[in-house]
Amino acid sequence: MDPGFLDRVLTPSPVMGWLLVLFPALVAGAGIAGARRREPGSLRLAVMALLLLLWLVLPQSFADPIAQRISVMISALGWFGLLGAWSQQVWNRWPAPVWIHAWVISHLVAILVACAVAVFRALAAGA
Repeated sequence: MDPGFLDRVLTPSPVMGWLLVLFPALVAGAGIAGARRREPGSLRLAVMALLLLLWLVLPQSFADPIAQRISVMISALGWFGLLGAWSQQVWNRWPAPVWIHAWVISHLVAILVACAVAVFRALAAGA
């Protein structure tokens, strides 16, 4: 495999960046809509999503490279933690309202498609 493949795959894309940042916004919307219907755990999910959204949107620039890596690690762990919390909420309880959870699922599919496009573009650039 081409040694520059990983660099090309991990090159930031504006579309992927927006997709990753908008995921917490959709989960927050699902949590708020669920809290309005008195679904247990929905308010906690919305607060977690809003905190992650705030963390991802606020500009963070650290001069220390270790602090920058810790920031990236917190962002990734928070994103996957939110994905797990949302999945647990949907799996353990019937999601209400269903339409907004369908938006979240559609958004996750769009992220998968964007990942596939990034891999194909990296493969094509290496050939």
